[in-house]
Amino acid sequence: MIINYDPTATEALTISEFCKTQKISRSNFYRLRKRAANEAATALHPRSRAPHQPGRRYGPEVVNELVRLRKHLKQDGWYYGSKTIHYEAALVEDFPGGTVPSVATIARR
Repeated sequence: MIINYDPTATEALTISEFCKTQKISRSNFYRLRKRAANEAATALHPRSRAPHQPGRRYGPEVVNELVRLRKHLKQDGWYYGSKTIHYEAALVEDFPGGTVPSVATIARR
């Protein structure tokens, strides 16, 4: 209804009255109208709330280093779980990216 609403039509409600009947704010009305002009029908679908650039993104060099540490621990006969890999990565002085991923991130990788 918001997209198809025409305030210039005869006997049309004012924008304020229309917003009251639809129980939305005027700012939301104008925001959705602007999105509809740019995106057509997809304007009514909610957008993703995920960040465009997550704060913690680890490149292939970090993953390769974690895999290398895991293989090294396994070959030496040590336990090679995510906590042990995290501990060993913390001991590496020039770890790629500068920060060691958390234990949970290592487990996911």
